[in-house]
Amino acid sequence: MKKKIFVKGPILSQSGYGEQARFALRALRSREDLFEIYIHPITWGETGWLWEDNEFRRWMDRRITETAMLGQQKQLAADISLQITIPNEWEKIAPINIGYTAGIETTAVAPQWLVKGNDMDKILVVSEHAKKTFVETVATAKNNETGEENPYRLETPVEVVHERTVIAEPSPVEGLDFPNKFNFLIVSQMGPRKNMENAVKWWVEEFIDQNVGLIIKTNFKGASQIDREMLQHYFNKLLEPYKERKCKIHILHGDLSNGQMSWLYRHEKIKCLVNIAHGEGFGLPIFEAASAALPIITIGWSGQKDILEHGGKQYYTPVNYGLQPIPPQAIWKGVLEEGTQWAYADQGSYKMALRKVKKNWKAAKKKATSLQGFVEEKFEKEHLYKQFVSHFHKDDTEHITIDQVPKISLITSVFDAEEHIEQFMEDVTRQTIFEEKCEWVILNVDPPDKNFSENVIMKYVEKYPNNIVYKRLKEDPGVYGVWNEAIGISTGEFVTNVNCDDRRSILAYEKQAKTLIANPDIDLVYNDSYVVHEANAKWDELKENTQRYNFEQFSKEAMLRGNLPHNNPMWRKSLHKKYGLFDAEYKSAADWDFWLRCAFGGAVYKKHTDILGIYYFNPEGISTNPENNSWKQEEEFKIFKKYQKLFLEEKNK
Repeated sequence: MKKKIFVKGPILSQSGYGEQARFALRALRSREDLFEIYIHPITWGETGWLWEDNEFRRWMDRRITETAMLGQQKQLAADISLQITIPNEWEKIAPINIGYTAGIETTAVAPQWLVKGNDMDKILVVSEHAKKTFVETVATAKNNETGEENPYRLETPVEVVHERTVIAEPSPVEGLDFPNKFNFLIVSQMGPRKNMENAVKWWVEEFIDQNVGLIIKTNFKGASQIDREMLQHYFNKLLEPYKERKCKIHILHGDLSNGQMSWLYRHEKIKCLVNIAHGEGFGLPIFEAASAALPIITIGWSGQKDILEHGGKQYYTPVNYGLQPIPPQAIWKGVLEEGTQWAYADQGSYKMALRKVKKNWKAAKKKATSLQGFVEEKFEKEHLYKQFVSHFHKDDTEHITIDQVPKISLITSVFDAEEHIEQFMEDVTRQTIFEEKCEWVILNVDPPDKNFSENVIMKYVEKYPNNIVYKRLKEDPGVYGVWNEAIGISTGEFVTNVNCDDRRSILAYEKQAKTLIANPDIDLVYNDSYVVHEANAKWDELKENTQRYNFEQFSKEAMLRGNLPHNNPMWRKSLHKKYGLFDAEYKSAADWDFWLRCAFGGAVYKKHTDILGIYYFNPEGISTNPENNSWKQEEEFKIFKKYQKLFLEEKNK
């Protein structure tokens, strides 16, 4: 069954985040055998939307329409959400939520980003700078009741996934030519972070008496006539003090296709890209220039370093800089916080870099050609796609063979199971590794006059005599007493409880066991399940919109919020040697007590990325029958208080 991924982001926006979102879609689409992709487009500021008509755009439009229809019908149940935007806008909307962001150009992220980030299961960023800043930011959290202040950090794992744009075949812009033979290029949207005023003004001062050109591809918000007039007014005012200059400024405003931008980067009269922005999340124009072997002048700060520096060497002409607080006009509460810093290019160093490239362009071009080779290798499309996909479908067990899987003991307590037993026996024995690797210990506590379940079981004992160990108990010690006796009989290295009214994927035992083998430091593996309200659901017949039982990533705190492994984990039998058996005094929550006992003793659990179980919400089950709520809640509260005390003691050490 394919994983359903709900992608929320500025998919159609002509912005850096828009390009990032489209990269993510292309990467996921490269494995349509694994994913069913749903798209919810959002706006990004006041930027315009894509205008090109191509196959990819038509595919996006179809997926957007399909998503909207399913949303209206309340039939969209995603496995994973991918939210491509600033972290302020991240939210829990699926069983697994992944935030994907680029906008980290300063020395620290906003405290809200840490809070929102800790709501995510994983965070993806586009540069090492973004990861470092996210991980190293420390905020102050205040307890409103005690007034106590404590450091607050990001706990969610952060991974770097580099992106790339589509490098199209060059397509000339009709009627566009440049009178100067040597031109510099700036590709940037206007804004405080881009430092456009100094980039242009200092360039003019350096080449004021020379026949050199500066091409500026820019806009404020979009491609409208009003935006064009605002831009013209801005540059007229900026350049007014330099009326007698020989150097020329050429403003390019409006939409250019990918092919036309590719042509611009490769134009024989355009000799160098200039960028002295205060910081870049990634720096797509820098990536595009590097891919075109166009020399680059910039600072060695923020996300662009991943593109420009290799093996400890700088493959660009560097501009010195200093870190200083961001200016008041750049403060954006919750995003760009007062007191954080970004880079300020040094005026003299910038002018010297311009002079150096103009004087010795061949040396700069040689460096750019070397950089192009590094970029082609490091940012190779298929490699990046595979890297991105691995964060949504990572199988660390591919190298493990069935021969490496040890014996697995399945333990089952049979009591009043006539409604489930036939299909249950079939479901378990069809597991991919049942005959080869499984020992199934079945203990029946039905009274002697009930033979139906036993008759069904015996048919399977005859069919699988080397796999099934069957025993009828004279007395009923309760479900956990039965489990304890079954564990005593079992001889497997791994153990899993198999409940008569629950079901699993045909690959469940194999995937769980391989996960334990691949992770020797992990003691237990668990997974999300589907939830059904009708008995004997079959895995292959589940409906598309079947409800999900979603569990958190493992932590002691998460375990205190609920029975985290729940109904179908697999664990190492060695846990019982170290931490004992299930406490049979509990009628419903002894498993929760045992998992907590192990976790507080040092055991570590891992959540499998796949949904592997079916949980039947049995109205007559011990833990789901409303008539049991009173004593069940009392039992759970007792366990909670016991381990909450341990948790608080550990926290306050």
